[in-house]
Amino acid sequence: MNKLFFFVTVAVLSINCLAVCSARMVHNLTTDQEALVDFKTRIISDPYNILVNNWSTNASICNWIGVSCSRKWQRVTALDFSNFGFSGTIAPHLGNLTFLGYLNISSNNFTGIIPLELSHLRRLKEIDMGSNNFTGVVPPWLGTIPELRHILLDKNSFSGSIPTSLLHNNSKLQTLQLAYNFLNGNIPQEIRNLSSLEYLNLQYNMLTGSIPFGIFNMSSLRELHLTNNSLSGWLPNDICDGIPELTVFSLSRNQLSGQIPSTIYNCRYLEVLSLSHNHFNGSIPSAIGSLNMLQQLSLGSNNFIGGIPLEIGNLSNLEKLSVSGLSQIGPIPSFIFNMSTLKLIQLVDNDMSGSLPVDIYLNLPKLVILDLHSNQFTGFIAFLEARSHAMLIYISHD
Repeated sequence: MNKLFFFVTVAVLSINCLAVCSARMVHNLTTDQEALVDFKTRIISDPYNILVNNWSTNASICNWIGVSCSRKWQRVTALDFSNFGFSGTIAPHLGNLTFLGYLNISSNNFTGIIPLELSHLRRLKEIDMGSNNFTGVVPPWLGTIPELRHILLDKNSFSGSIPTSLLHNNSKLQTLQLAYNFLNGNIPQEIRNLSSLEYLNLQYNMLTGSIPFGIFNMSSLRELHLTNNSLSGWLPNDICDGIPELTVFSLSRNQLSGQIPSTIYNCRYLEVLSLSHNHFNGSIPSAIGSLNMLQQLSLGSNNFIGGIPLEIGNLSNLEKLSVSGLSQIGPIPSFIFNMSTLKLIQLVDNDMSGSLPVDIYLNLPKLVILDLHSNQFTGFIAFLEARSHAMLIYISHD
């Protein structure tokens, strides 16, 4: 009798639970639908008629284009509206999509500010709002979302400084992309707290001050893009000790000074080294020639003395060589014409002279651009009838 009572009780409870759980699932899915409908009402331009043709209230929202749901819970887990051509503002009700882990609305024409309500998306791992027209400050509450791995807010009109609250507790953050905005002030020292950061892009802003030395101790960092700001100061002597995995080091068009540390060779995985248009002085370190994975080297428009080191000829994977404004007197170093991987050579505004080899193409089969203008060269370049690709050549005499 007791056993029978037990099984009946369990059965009744199971049925009740199933009913309650089913009702809750329907309720939650309705909440998600209401959030997306509100999002739709704020779209003022839909040039491809995506919403009209695909977002029918007669169909499950999990079948709407750009929407993905979990199979288990039937909740919205991802939104991808990139390159849809949408114009409008972001509905605060998107913050009700509590299962959302991925949000991509990049390459549209959204305006206004990013609503505070999106801070409720506690499961969010990636937010990509790049290439829009958002204004206001970078949302400081992004630093409170515990699972966030990737923040991409580039190519907007954000202004103000980088919020320190963004950098305090984001220990899981791997990507911080804030390029092409109007951010000013210093790079916060708190950036050193991003212990998992692999990609940092702050280029084309209006940042000032020195580069926090903490950046050079972020051992997980792979790419550092700080081009076209107004950063000053110098590079630490132990520049590569704390960032041994770095592949891209791009600091061009700033106001950096001092010498390039000879220990740069410890960044042995570097593929891009771009330090042009700064105030670096001294000589170009010959140690750069040991970076055998280097593909792009840009050092022009600095205050270097001496010429291009012979060791640069050891860079067997180099595709782009740009060393302009060096004031190197005499002919082009002959080793350059034996670097068969080169696709671009830019030696503009030097004091180079002499004639160029008539067989310049023989050892440079991949060369596409040869830019030598504002020098003192004489003679001509013989074109090979058998060359297999087009080439742009810029040569002028002072």
